[in-house]
Amino acid sequence: MTKKITIRDNDVPRYGRVRTATQLGQLYRQERRRRGLTLENVYDGTSLSTRFLSEFERGKENASLGRVLRALEGLGLDVLVLPREQTERMLREIARREPPQ
Repeated sequence: MTKKITIRDNDVPRYGRVRTATQLGQLYRQERRRRGLTLENVYDGTSLSTRFLSEFERGKENASLGRVLRALEGLGLDVLVLPREQTERMLREIARREPPQ
């Protein structure tokens, strides 16, 4: 049984389009650090090795999709697959609603 990883604060980073393994890894690292978690903390919550998690964060392209999805689940992140035009509309709407940083 794995432990549930929770958010430490209410500050939500800006998310966006991901088109490469490197971009996905960077987003994951950003979220992990925002929560104040180490790779060891994530390992405790997902049972994924710290070596795998490190390679994923660095954008190593031969990472197993199943393990990547499990890592994302561990931080409460989802993957949505949408037609590009719908993604563009969603991102514009989100940007319109968010106050400038």
